[in-house]
Parts: sequence; C-alpha cells; structure tokens
Amino acid sequence: MNWTKRDLLMQKLPAAADILALVPVYGADGGSATVIHTTAGGSLTLSAATEYVLSCLAGREDKELRLIRRNAARQLARRRNIILPILHGCVLAPLMVRHVHKRQGRLGYINIAHRPLVTGSTGGTDIALQSGTVIHSLWQPPTIKKLMQEGCAVHYKMILDVQRQLRRVEEFA
Repeated sequence: MNWTKRDLLMQKLPAAADILALVPVYGADGGSATVIHTTAGGSLTLSAATEYVLSCLAGREDKELRLIRRNAARQLARRRNIILPILHGCVLAPLMVRHVHKRQGRLGYINIAHRPLVTGSTGGTDIALQSGTVIHSLWQPPTIKKLMQEGCAVHYKMILDVQRQLRRVEEFA
C-alpha cells in the first residue's frame, strides 16, 4: 500500500484530547515544522506546517478545517484569530508565537480543554501548560485571557452538546 504524507502524518498524531499545544518552529532544513506538546509531558516534532497538522487533526475526526473555521467565525463574529473546536476535548485557541510573514506559521494553538496558566512577561505572555512546558506568546495577557475565556465558553457549549446527544441515545436505548 502506498502511504501519502498525509496518511503518515495522521498515524503520528496523538489523540486530539491528548494535545496541549501546537507550536510552529523552523525545521532542520529551514522549512516549517510543528511541535506538539502532549498531556503525557512529551513533545513530538512533525516536519509539516501547523495549518497542515490542524487539517490532518480535523480530518481524523471526519471534519474539514475550512468548515470548522467558517462555523466558529460565524459563532464568534470575527474573521481572525478564530478558536477551533475540533472535538469536545480539543478546543484550540490561537496565539502568536513568532514574527514572520503571513502564511509562514506565526500562530500556535493551545488546548483550552486543558486549562493553561497565563502570566505576563517582557514582550508578551508566558503560558504554562499542564505538562510544565512554558510557551511564550507575543500577545499581551489581556488578549490571551480574552481568547481563553471565549475558548472556555466554546468548550462548555461542546460539552453540553455531547451530554444532550448522550441523553438522546439513552432515551432510545
């Protein structure tokens, strides 16, 4: 069987609920790479752009990233810095982690389902993940806290939707 790059990448991805953060970095060859921080405390570096990793993550859940963005943008009434509700255990909020040109991977994502700690630092904000890893964002603490608050609301709504679905299944069982 011939495996495509996308198939191989999807095999390497951890479960959506186990992801704490996705952070873009420069790869060994100077290209784009993504570091995935997991709940187990480890990290996984994939030689693919963050957008591509997000697309694969959404695809593994039988969703289309473009449609997730469109629906979330409509709910949040915004066009940029959209919170991505991939799964009820994986609600990803964006944060700027490096200065680069557009489409070069300046946004990282943190999973709101695993509440990170936010504190101000020089030149931005430090975000401490549950694994103990600290990610530096170039955005100021009020911006990050606002995104986290909106992400928590989206996460709560997704949990309520799952509970509603489970109740319906119980009624028919």
